[in-house]
Amino acid sequence: MRSFLKLFNILLSSAFCLSLFTLSFAEENTISMEEIIVTASKINEEIEETTSTVIVIKNDDIEKMNVQFIPDILRKIHELNLTQSGSTGTLATVIMRGGDSTHTIVMIDGIKVNSTLTGSFDFSGITINDIDRIEIVKGPQSTMYGSEAMAGVINIITKKGSGKPKVVLSLEGGSYGTYNPSVNISGGDEKFDYRLTVNHFYTNGISIAKTGEEEDSYMHSSVSSSFGLRASETIQFELMGRYSYNRSELDGFDFLQMEASDDLNFIQRGNHYLVSGKGKIHISDIWNQFITISTTQDSLKFTDPDTYFNNYQIISNIDTIDWQNNIYLLQILTVTGGIEYRIEKGENVDNFDESIKNKAFYLNNKLKLLNDDIVFNAGLRYDDHETFGNKTTYRIGVMYLVSPLNLRIKSSYGTGFRAPTLNELFFPFYGNTKLKSEESSSWELSIEGNYLQKKVMVSVTYFIQEYKNLIQTDPITYTAANISKAAIKGIEATASYHMTDYLSLKGGYTYLDTEDKTTGENLTRRPENKFLASLEFSKKGLSLLADYLYVDQCLDSSVNRKLSSYWLVNLSGTYQATKSLSLFGRINNLFDEDYEEVGGYNTPGFSAYAGLKIFF
Repeated sequence: MRSFLKLFNILLSSAFCLSLFTLSFAEENTISMEEIIVTASKINEEIEETTSTVIVIKNDDIEKMNVQFIPDILRKIHELNLTQSGSTGTLATVIMRGGDSTHTIVMIDGIKVNSTLTGSFDFSGITINDIDRIEIVKGPQSTMYGSEAMAGVINIITKKGSGKPKVVLSLEGGSYGTYNPSVNISGGDEKFDYRLTVNHFYTNGISIAKTGEEEDSYMHSSVSSSFGLRASETIQFELMGRYSYNRSELDGFDFLQMEASDDLNFIQRGNHYLVSGKGKIHISDIWNQFITISTTQDSLKFTDPDTYFNNYQIISNIDTIDWQNNIYLLQILTVTGGIEYRIEKGENVDNFDESIKNKAFYLNNKLKLLNDDIVFNAGLRYDDHETFGNKTTYRIGVMYLVSPLNLRIKSSYGTGFRAPTLNELFFPFYGNTKLKSEESSSWELSIEGNYLQKKVMVSVTYFIQEYKNLIQTDPITYTAANISKAAIKGIEATASYHMTDYLSLKGGYTYLDTEDKTTGENLTRRPENKFLASLEFSKKGLSLLADYLYVDQCLDSSVNRKLSSYWLVNLSGTYQATKSLSLFGRINNLFDEDYEEVGGYNTPGFSAYAGLKIFF
């Protein structure tokens, strides 16, 4: 029966995407350029001009989902695989294009926030209240962003103030004793803009342990702000800051049963802050300079009076200075070059306290020809790392608009690397200061098109990615070592159809083939098939959204077994009752599906939430 359901889901996803792709050739229409992104090349550019494959989750999309935290958004992206070790507030990481969670750079407003100790980023503590959009650039981006950008980049971009002063009060409550009040204050004019967001969240939660009975609560409080000043026609300043405090009840792990187990007194407390300042100098019509200074810190303290090994504290800190220059020549060539200096610090209290310096130079050229029908992109970066030495990465790409067919064809090849983390270098009895950097190479081909006056949009991407010098634990010495290789290939297909002015259908399918070249097995927690479909109705202030997610079975090496495939149905709705009042609600896991994202850890069943927003 399970094999039949798996086959049915795969056939359903294939038929859905194929039907929309076939329908798209019914009528032709010129592809327009509208959406502006900043992440792919570190410049403002129209999304259709990029040679990378890019996903943009806009503020309107986020509002319609009615979710509370970033992980609930990323789960709805079929090209990503988000895994969370339990419910809200527990460790949540992302795998992109089959790479490890340490192979994706995560940024907030362009500032890197990956942990210096683990190399990955925990999304669990990022709420959506101050988020304007999320830009996801797939494929190696080390040329622009350095270490960790082997599989791609996720840039979380926060809101900026504009217009007359506005105040938005929001209150939500629902299942598991959850409540979430927040306030957003913003405004701005031609000279100055500002925003302040304050948020508090609490839930009794569920037991993190799959077979546990004790509820594990989670509390989150945060404040974030941004200020912009246009001092003159040539000089602008931006200041951004955010702080959050989290408290999570955790469970232990039973290594005999290979699953999480109840622990009544295991607590995690986290403090996180980010401060950045950015200056823009408009030197001439062809030359802009940007100077960005930032500091980030994550501090996690674990306490458990019952178990000695659950008492420790880790602190991760990144200080960065980036000087970027953009030069625009003859309206067809954009040259972006810069120098970056970064100090990464990490402390595992009572074990080690270390820091590493990295200096880098990057250069990227974007050339547009034939009335922008052809775009060439070529970039190069040199990193000088204090411990493992230097590394040069590059990326080349091309985009070609086939006007008669309304198709954009993109292809690119790039290299990437990941520097060893501070844990891998210095942790007692495990670290190895002789480690080399992990390396990758990737090639992709993408076809994109839209038809029927952009009512139908389709895209298909094929990619191949190879990794070498992967850092794993040496089975003999039990220290970190460069001992593994991996090969990954896959297909990503997306289609959407705006059937009427108020009804639209979207779908996406990802096929992933992964292999650990050392063992010959699939990589852990990489499902071979993943499918997402959504139906949206929007008319006269009412917005309704239903989505269906299917995730194939996959290996989880941490528990030495396969995780079963599963499917989820979620519903959400928003109603703009008046100019000053909006009502919203959602239902997660409508059919109460029992599933695992991480072996041995629990996931929420059926849950319902409702709330309101008041606009002043």
